[in-house]
This record gives sequence, structure tokens and C-alpha cells, in this order.
Amino acid sequence: MKIADRYILKEFIISFIWSLIGLLVIYVIVDIFEQISTYVDNKASLWNIIQYYLYQTPYLIGTLLSPVSCLLACVISIGNLSRRLELMSLKLAGISPERLFLPMLWIGLLISGIVFVLNETVAPPITQKSLIIRDKNIKKQNEKKLIPNYDVYYSDDNNHFYYIKFINPQEGIITGFTMYELLKSYSVKERLDAKNAVYREDGWCLYDGSKYVFNDNKNNYEVVYFDSMFLKIEEGPRDFVKEVKSELGMGFIEFRNYIKKLQRKGEDITKELVDLNFRISFPFMNLIVILLGFPLAGKVRNIGFIVGFAIALFFSFLYWGISQLVRAYGHAGFLSPLLAGLLPDILFIMIGVVLFYKYRE
Repeated sequence: MKIADRYILKEFIISFIWSLIGLLVIYVIVDIFEQISTYVDNKASLWNIIQYYLYQTPYLIGTLLSPVSCLLACVISIGNLSRRLELMSLKLAGISPERLFLPMLWIGLLISGIVFVLNETVAPPITQKSLIIRDKNIKKQNEKKLIPNYDVYYSDDNNHFYYIKFINPQEGIITGFTMYELLKSYSVKERLDAKNAVYREDGWCLYDGSKYVFNDNKNNYEVVYFDSMFLKIEEGPRDFVKEVKSELGMGFIEFRNYIKKLQRKGEDITKELVDLNFRISFPFMNLIVILLGFPLAGKVRNIGFIVGFAIALFFSFLYWGISQLVRAYGHAGFLSPLLAGLLPDILFIMIGVVLFYKYRE
């Protein structure tokens, strides 16, 4: 690594750290003033409030503050180099704009990767703790995770299809239970019906039911009636109902598995697929704001620091606005989940490339 690269990276990293700390402090102060009435009305303890904001920090950094911090750091560090004529000196020394941007490109990719890992490993469980503290200790709300469901459809990975008329997951009770075992040809091999079912640790106790075993076709079958029968399956109450858990508390793999469970229940997963793709694309906003900010920061000496930062910030908010618009269209089914997730990044990378080559000229 050349001396110039180390110098540029040092300037950027110092600016990034101070920007991140400053924005975090500002956000917490503003949010405390907005929520002060809630804290006072519910007599929340100081320790619970401190815990809440501490546990919120990874989420805030990964989704809100890191892109703005990258933008600030880029404009401050490169803008100072431009204002002090150091950028011009490096160009006169034969270092091309592309070569000057290279360390910024690598640091942008590194921050994007760190943010992605943070959002999918550290942030989800800690954010879930913050939500529990907010709802249970601060707002004094009872924690509700499972809700009763009517007309539940569910399929597992072993060619079993379930229909449940009503399930109370809190008590582990089912009214109206039907299970089909399907062959690879999707024809029915067995059908199991029960009026009631009660969950035990390793399966379900079925009551007042019947079991149909089909031979060659659906008209040729054997039937066995029973008063009670034990069905050993992996699925418990949580598998048959929608668990009320915030998406913020789930990592990428857990969220993907959650989507698969919804799909097996026959629910529409368009919204969840769009959000899953955004989890991959959004961390790259850190790189995109650097791509947008670098050419504008390089012209600080000509257009002024405030103007350069304002333009870069405008593009960043434009990115955010278009992302939410595209996301809404994806949720509504007008765009495919993959396109809804990737389109904002593709569009603004193109804008950043155009700005960079305008700066190069």
C-alpha cells in the first residue's frame, strides 16, 4: 500500500468514526426527547432506558447511521484534501483519479461487508432484546408471541400436508385435524382425521378419528377408526401458526427459513421475499454513497464544502426514497422480489459512475 493510500484511508477512517459517534449521540438525544412522555408515563427506570439504547446500537449503525457516516467521512476527508490542494498535488504527481479512488472503493466494500455481517449475526438477537425491553419493561406490555389461527394449511418436507380447522397454540390444542401423506406422484397414500388433538413433548395425541390407507386409487382403501392415537411428528404448535416476532430480530438464514414456513402454510410470501433481497442489497448503500460523494468532494474547492455535502446528501436521500418506492411496488407485486431488491443499487451505481467520470474530465 502506497503512502498516499494510507494517508487517504487514515483521513477517511478518523472522519468515519467521529461521524458515527456524533450521529449516534444526536439520534439518541432526539429519540429520548420524542419518547420522554412514554418513559415518564410508564415510570421506566433509567437502567431500562440505557439498556434499550445500548441494544439498539447495532441496528442503528447497520441500517441508519453507517451510510450517512460514510457520506460525511468521504466529503470531509476528500474535501479537506481538495481544499488544501493536496488532491491536486497528488494528481500532478501522476496519480490518476481512478487510483485515488481505489482505497475509497476498498474501504466502501469493507464497510458494506462488515455491515452485512453485523446485520445478520450480532444485530438480530440484540435488537430482539431491545424490543422486549421496550415492550415489556418500558411500555409494560404483555409479551405475545403466538396467536390462535383458523383454517391453517401447512406442508412439511416429508410429503405431509396438514389442514387444521382451529389451533390454540398457547394450550397446544387443535380442533379439526387432517393430515395427508402424499406419494411422489402427489397422489394420496394415507389420510388421517381427528376431531381433537393435544400436543405432547414429542408429538400429538389424536382423539376420535379415522385413518384411511389408499391402495391403487382413491376408491380402493382401508379405514381404521380410533378413540385415541399418538402421532409422533416434529411439528409443534409454533410450526402450525404464525409466530409474532419482529423481522428485525431475525438474521438472514432465520428469516429465509421463516419465509419457507410461511410458504408451506400456503401464505403469500411476496413481501417477505422483497425484504429478504433488500437485506442483501441495502448494506451496499455504504459503497454507493462513497461513489456519489467522492467526485463531489473532489470539487469542494470549486463548489464549496456545504454545497458538495448538500448535493451528496440529496442523492443519498433520493436513493432512500427510491428504495422505499421500489420496495412498495415489490410488496404490491408489480416488480419481482429480485428486481425490487437490486434496482436501486444498479440505478445509483450508474449515477455514481457518471459523476465520477464527469469529475475525471
